[in-house]
Formats: sequence, structure tokens, C-alpha cells
Amino acid sequence: MTFESLFEEATSSAKLIRGSPDADVAIVSLWTKAKDIAAKLHSDQYAVIGQLFSAERGLDLLVRNLLANPQIKRIVVTGVDFSKSGIVLLDFFQKGFTEGHIDATDTDVWKVNSEFDGFIAKDIPKEALETLRETITITRVPNIATFDFDSFAAPTKIREKQPFPKEIVKTKHFVGEYTGHRVEGKTVAEAWLNVLDTILKFGKVSGTHYGTQQKEVLNLLSIITEEDPNNFFVPGYLPCNEQSIKEYIPRITQDTPGGISKNDYTYGSRMRSWFGTDQVKRAVAKLVRQPVSRAVVVGLWDATKDLEIGGSPCLNHLWLRISENKLHMTAIFRSHDMFEGYPENAFGLRALQEHIRQEWCAQKPGESLDLGPLMILSQSAHLYEDTWEWATKVTTKNLPPYRAHMTRVDPRGNFIISTDPETKQIVLEHTTPKKITLGVYWAKSAAEMRDILARENIVSLLGHAIDLGIELEKAELSLKLGIPYIQDQPLKTET
Repeated sequence: MTFESLFEEATSSAKLIRGSPDADVAIVSLWTKAKDIAAKLHSDQYAVIGQLFSAERGLDLLVRNLLANPQIKRIVVTGVDFSKSGIVLLDFFQKGFTEGHIDATDTDVWKVNSEFDGFIAKDIPKEALETLRETITITRVPNIATFDFDSFAAPTKIREKQPFPKEIVKTKHFVGEYTGHRVEGKTVAEAWLNVLDTILKFGKVSGTHYGTQQKEVLNLLSIITEEDPNNFFVPGYLPCNEQSIKEYIPRITQDTPGGISKNDYTYGSRMRSWFGTDQVKRAVAKLVRQPVSRAVVVGLWDATKDLEIGGSPCLNHLWLRISENKLHMTAIFRSHDMFEGYPENAFGLRALQEHIRQEWCAQKPGESLDLGPLMILSQSAHLYEDTWEWATKVTTKNLPPYRAHMTRVDPRGNFIISTDPETKQIVLEHTTPKKITLGVYWAKSAAEMRDILARENIVSLLGHAIDLGIELEKAELSLKLGIPYIQDQPLKTET
């Protein structure tokens, strides 16, 4: 029986590789490419090979595929396990599951009895999951090429086919820009919520070479201003935790090997050794020699291979700049999974930024350098279809506090509004946060002052602009009624 896939991608990964219709073995290759595992085997040794990046989302889809394919009686887990999804999969079959709740999305789920998170939706009955556990044996294999499949016995108990299709949640779509969005957050978590909201609302739906749908915007710039690299803010709604971040950071900051193939890499190995030189070390040296340089670039794209071999790095380019005694970093991703990949990428880059700052300070004794913003330009910023429901729930629950009125200070300045009863004009003084006057504007109406502000382009935040509009209307009304105007206070008419 040929393996029937209800879901081709467990976590937006490559398509499944099918083997023999007579085989009863499913191979889960985790973070290792399925095609690399297939290259080590004969196709009659397995029914299907697929990857599992995340047990938080991918396990649910894997379980649905297994329930729809009762011919699968044995599972072999192999490959690199960066996210511990392999451990969770083994724990599901060996330790079971219990009722759980995902606070980030306010969703009741089945939770795997594991040290690491793994979830299955409650629309799959407990009885079906228990039957699945009783009718499949599972093992972890370090080297698939030498594994004796005949030594791995299948259970005697069988199960019936039980398909549980997962409803794809439709998301709202707003009219807006397809390119050039900008979001900002003090922390990675805040920036991520704004990223999700932007793509959910304004992303265009399109297909991918994985055979799934995505929502995508082009050239999304996210700016992280205050994330403390020595004390990361990691709320529970992120798709990563402190332990996974700790394990991920060396893949960006160090020359860490990437996998089982000579073409495998980590971002760290691309920067530290791929091109025969340690670009990070040389970048620090350049900044030490020339702190004002605008030519401190770290490149990860290999023009001799990456257009041909596939699996080329998503992170292509780093640019470092010292300005106002702060180290600024800009990272460019050609393709960016904004749900699963962005948070860990951002934490890793922030750690690298701090590492470079510390190295600079060590080589410049007596001088100090602060950490500036981290800017991430995601050229294809996308959310895969299987993340839309989770992303919608996460933003609905967790984004509103960040969008409260005037939670951010407009970097372009403040405005002091008053009225001049003699000339019957509105007076608007533009100041810095330290109350230094930048300009004074006069207008006979709120509409005229609106046009001045638009022309001068000195308001950057939507909430600030709306607030100014309300105040300017109050100021105009006070002049018409001949009553005092006090900014941010209700108008008081005589009774």
C-alpha cells in the first residue's frame, strides 16, 4: 500500500520521499535532509521518509499521517535533532501523553509526557492515539546506513485506517503594501508579534516549491532595540525556549559543523571557515583599525555553489557599523520562515552582535562601546500555511498590550500645542525629548496644521498622528468657542 499523505509537510519542510508500497517502515530524519537519508538506503527498505523540525506543530501532522496509513508498523528515527523533536516523538510512543493547555494560543491539547514540548490537537480521540502507540514500534538509529531493519520487529497488533483531516484556518486579508514594511520592538518577542501581524494582514498568498501555501511580504525590516543578550526575554508564546536558544546560539557564533554532508553548514561555519578565513575575527579587526568604517561586511553566500546545489543559506549578509558609540548590526535573509525561524535567528544574531562588541572592547582597552539596535531585513518574509492558525491566536492574545496608546515614544520628537487668541491661530512647537525646540508652526485650522505636518514629515507613529489630530481639532474648537485650550485635557465650557 503506497503511503497516503494527508499532510506533505510536517513543519514546512521538503516533500516526503516514498519508497516501497510493500514496506511497513517510516523513517523520520528530523533536521537531516530526507534525500540524504534516502541516498544511503534501497527504496524497498522503507515506505516513506520525512523530516520533523518541530514537535510543537509537526507532531500533530505526523500523527495524522500515521493514523491514515495503518500499514506503517515501524518507525526509525535518525538524523540531527536540533530541536529535540526526535526525543519528543520517542517519548510519545514510549511514555504516552496527557491533557494539556497551550497558554500562548489558549488551546487545549494532548501534551506528550516529555521534557520537551510536543502537542497533538484534541480533535483526535484519546483512543485513536493509544491504538497508534500500541501498533507501532519505534527506535532511534545513529547510523542508518548500517542499521539492520530485519532486527527491528513489528508489533503483532494491527489498526484500522483512521483519517483525521485538519481544517486549515482561513485568515483575514487586508489591502496594503506588499513590500517595504517596517516593524520595531524593544525585544525579539515584541518584534516577532509585529512581524506575524504584518504578514497575516498584508501577506500575499502564494505557492512554494514545497507544495504548500504561504503568506509572504517582501523586504520586511524588523528592528530590535533593547534585547539584553545576557538576559534574553523569552515568554512562553515564542516557538522556542531558553534551552533551545542556548543550544542554537553556537550555530551562529561559532564554527559549528552542520550535518552529515560536505555541503551541510551552519551560519557560524559559513562565517568562520567556509571560505578559508574567519570573517568575524577579521570584521572585529577592521572595526578596531577603522571604527568609522562602512565596509565591515560578512558574507555567507557562496557564488560558486549556492545557485546550483540547493539548500543555500537563508542568511546571506551581515553589515556592522559603529555610530554614536554604539555597535549596529544589519542582517539580510533572502528567505525567512518568520514563525519558526525568526525568533532563534534573532536571538543568535543578538548574541553574535554582543560577542563582536566584547571582542572590540577587549582589543581597545580603556574605550567603551555600547550595543546598538539589531536590524533584520527579510527579503522573503513568509508564514507557511500550517502556522497561520497558531500565529493568529498568538497575536490576538499577546500583541494588544504592545499596541496600547503611546506605548512608544515617537523618535521624531514631541509637540506642544497651544492657541493664540489674538491672532486666532493654533501654535505647534516641535521639540526633542529633552525639550529642545526644533521648530514652531502656526495655522488657522486643524486641517492647515495637518497639511504642515504631512509636508514636513515629522510624525512617524500612527498613534502619535491620531493623538495630534484629536488635539488639533480641540484647539480649533476652543478658538471658535473662545474658551481656554489645555493640551491633553478636556475642553471646559462655561455652564
